[in-house]
Amino acid sequence: MQTTIIKRTLVGLRSAPGRKLNVALALLTLLSLILLVVEVQPAAAADDNLDFSNNYFEANWNRTDLPIVKGKASRSWYWGPKPLSIGFTEPYADSPGGKREVQYFDKARMEINNPTKNYVTNGLLVVEMINGRRQEGDRVFTDGGPVSIPIAGDGDNKWPTYAGLGGIYLKARDVKPGDTVLSTWTPTGIGKQEVYKTDPATKIAVKQNGMGIPAAFWDFLNRKGTVFLTDEYKEDTINDWLYSTGYPVTEAFWTRVKVAGVERDVMFQAFERRTLTYTPANPAEFQVEMGNVGWHYLQWRYPKGTPLFNDPIAGTFLQKQPDWYEVTADGLNIRTAPSTKAPRPERTETKPFLQVLTKGNHIQAIKQVEGEEITPGNKIWFQFYENPDLFVYSGYVKKIDVPDFGTPARTYKGVWVSVNLSKQILAVYENKRLLYKTFIASGIPNEEDPDKDHRTPTGSYKIDGSYRPLTQTMEGGAGEKAAGGDYYKLEDIRNVSYFYQDYSIHGTYWHARFGTYPQSHGCVNATVYDAGQIYKLKAGTVVDVWREGSTATTSTRELFVPSKKTFLNESEAQG
Repeated sequence: MQTTIIKRTLVGLRSAPGRKLNVALALLTLLSLILLVVEVQPAAAADDNLDFSNNYFEANWNRTDLPIVKGKASRSWYWGPKPLSIGFTEPYADSPGGKREVQYFDKARMEINNPTKNYVTNGLLVVEMINGRRQEGDRVFTDGGPVSIPIAGDGDNKWPTYAGLGGIYLKARDVKPGDTVLSTWTPTGIGKQEVYKTDPATKIAVKQNGMGIPAAFWDFLNRKGTVFLTDEYKEDTINDWLYSTGYPVTEAFWTRVKVAGVERDVMFQAFERRTLTYTPANPAEFQVEMGNVGWHYLQWRYPKGTPLFNDPIAGTFLQKQPDWYEVTADGLNIRTAPSTKAPRPERTETKPFLQVLTKGNHIQAIKQVEGEEITPGNKIWFQFYENPDLFVYSGYVKKIDVPDFGTPARTYKGVWVSVNLSKQILAVYENKRLLYKTFIASGIPNEEDPDKDHRTPTGSYKIDGSYRPLTQTMEGGAGEKAAGGDYYKLEDIRNVSYFYQDYSIHGTYWHARFGTYPQSHGCVNATVYDAGQIYKLKAGTVVDVWREGSTATTSTRELFVPSKKTFLNESEAQG
């Protein structure tokens, strides 16, 4: 997926509202088409109102399948008409806390292995089912047993099954571009047919992973058409084939399967992430389809039904979260690799990355790695930012705990966010249960100069779903900094969740004073990791901003009363 960088100032300029999906229309508007396709759709889930568990999954789906639902495109599904499950977490050894967030669709599974990056991937489900082994880490596998589920057609088909594909898995044949796919794959082995020898769709177009991909599939994988990006429909390559499908793991073969009780000739090929079928009897736009790999995998892995949570997001906050550390050195260099020989991050006017941490700064360690040994016996470095990767040596920091959050001014039903300005801490609750708390930095007050009064407004708000950029440029303030002004322009601000006018919770890279002093022009500064966690919450999630001792209930600009100097220098406050 391409990320669109959208500029938005903090003085009221707004982009056009985003369009919200009503996935419930899908089955009604496309029922007649579904009857034609080889891949029989799974029965409706118990909850017909299943929604996307986070914005990343929804944006990924929107690109390929929203145009189908909205009648902008006529083609087979890439994911399916709507989510097949709620979002929940599954074990994954290499994810923070040993778990990752997933959501299943008819055709595949979406997953986020690392919340600091929030890249959506889809797993090697086909490989897992062929081998009968679930992947639960980069190098961790669990035996799940053979998968006797048919890869295509009616559920009672006996062939071909995922387990049955073991006989042709990663077994390349002597084929070359221009050859025609004539081989059949049946329970008795490899045979041959002549019926479709003149069909140009069956000619090998390219070889990948040592195996031939016929024209029908290669054209489908590189197909152009209407996609949905950000706020508009446009013509583009529908999806990156390597991302969505992966490399082929079998050659293409012909077989016969029952569809709605009628046997049909089908050419199929298994890829790492998906299976593809070509059915000459189907209408042209639906001759090639992705198999229901996500549905099949759910049946195999969760025969008693998928896990359920009161709120799927709650589980992600109950995982082990990154630890916080306080800098103990007078000056601690930040490096772009775990070595004193590595350069410090580049600092520009629009990307003013920190280069040196000062005593009392707070960092959130998203990863622990081995690097240069500075103190004898200690090779540990902490990574606290990604892209660019930034590291500090562990010998000059100490682990700290986030203090008690305090009793919120108000409580709400479901999952909601509370921001305690007095303690510079953000917390996530489910009803009255505390799920997670972390350091933030809020807006700088200035009682003497209203033009520089940037305090964060207290009150009860909701996350705005009309504009939630993954990254954007922010600019605001006035005048020249050198002349005492506070104008700023900052690029690549990540995971932005607006909750009131132009106030947002967003990732921050230009200071490390989280949990110490107010630092911003009114927004709630968080680490990119924590901002990413908040970004997962649905539009409409309550954000309650309060100050201890306050009786304010909505949209006020109460003064934060500091007990000491709240910032080092007015010109350093940005964002």
